[in-house]
Amino acid sequence: MRVLIAHNRYRSAQPSGENVVVDDEARLLAEHGCEVELLQTHSDEIADWPAHRKALLPARTVWSRQGRRLVADAIERFRPDVVHVHNTFPLLSPTALRAARASGAAVVATMHNFRPLCAAATFVRDGKVCTSCLGRGPLPAIVHGCYRNSRVATLPLAASISAHRVAGTWRTSVDRYVFPSSFARSLYVQAGWAPERLVVKPNTAPEPGIARTGAGRGFVALARFSHEKGLDTLLDAWRDAGIDEPLTLIGSGELEHELRARAQGLRSVEVAGRLPHAEALARLATARALVVPSRWFEVFPRTIVEAYALGVPVIASRIGSLADVVDDGTTGMLFEPSQPAALATALHALAGNDALTQQLGRQARRRYEDELAPGPTTRRLLEIYEAAAAETPSAAALEAAWA
Repeated sequence: MRVLIAHNRYRSAQPSGENVVVDDEARLLAEHGCEVELLQTHSDEIADWPAHRKALLPARTVWSRQGRRLVADAIERFRPDVVHVHNTFPLLSPTALRAARASGAAVVATMHNFRPLCAAATFVRDGKVCTSCLGRGPLPAIVHGCYRNSRVATLPLAASISAHRVAGTWRTSVDRYVFPSSFARSLYVQAGWAPERLVVKPNTAPEPGIARTGAGRGFVALARFSHEKGLDTLLDAWRDAGIDEPLTLIGSGELEHELRARAQGLRSVEVAGRLPHAEALARLATARALVVPSRWFEVFPRTIVEAYALGVPVIASRIGSLADVVDDGTTGMLFEPSQPAALATALHALAGNDALTQQLGRQARRRYEDELAPGPTTRRLLEIYEAAAAETPSAAALEAAWA
């Protein structure tokens, strides 16, 4: 099978789980016998553009002729059986999907976020979950300036949502939409997207080559240091819990200074900042649990897969996809988001029970092996490709769709 993967890479200064997923899938597909070509645009290049070209970027975000041409040319050269589109923002735009559809190849798109439904792509406004635009137009996003707290910056994203909704891009250009979690899929169904074309394939992570021994000691949070990640809730819970074990916060972001200030005086708390990936995993492998105290709709944090691969359970907020990917009492524990007392109870439950921690860790590892390891997830992706190829519209149907 010949697979063309199209992806707009995020800025290198902003670590991106989507970039990692794309690289992993391309490698795994090649290992499973596919011929793979990776077509990428790079957001880094925008910084070097002349002023007049930057001024045209908002229009390109809405409807990119260049993006459509890049995809069409790659298809003409490579002749894929499947075109798999990941992120199209900002340089490709959803016109990449239209170019793929016109080629006659099967078209698959992975929805790593909620951008076709929400201008901010996150369903977060003012640090809280907001679904004002779900199933409606993006006017509330413009009113509130949901993207970068700017109405001007939000306008082209809202225009893109509206333009491609009216043009039928989402409705007619893709055979299968892939979601990392059932929860993410459910929001698109709620928005009126055809459920028969929306499928779930979870994220994966490679075998780490290390594993936790025993029950571990202490807790680790591995996340972006931003409000929606809920690390303030974790520090409040830790202050009240009085646990005589270490807590390590790994990551970086705009709240790093604030989190360091809040951590001062708290027992056994280390704000480690950003660490090399291997070192972060090594620290996680010694912990009782990974803590994911998010207060927003995570799509599927890859760190959870990595924890499971290490045999480490997860304590997570009962919100969004976290309630899908963490089985309460089986692979970890769930607590109500933004509730320090509830989180403190979960921390105490694991800190005080080595047998429970080991049991949850074994079951976390079992779920990784059965569902989340590279083998089963790649087989699932190939099944999705085959189903999409079997239902690709004929040339006559394509002409009728664009008539």
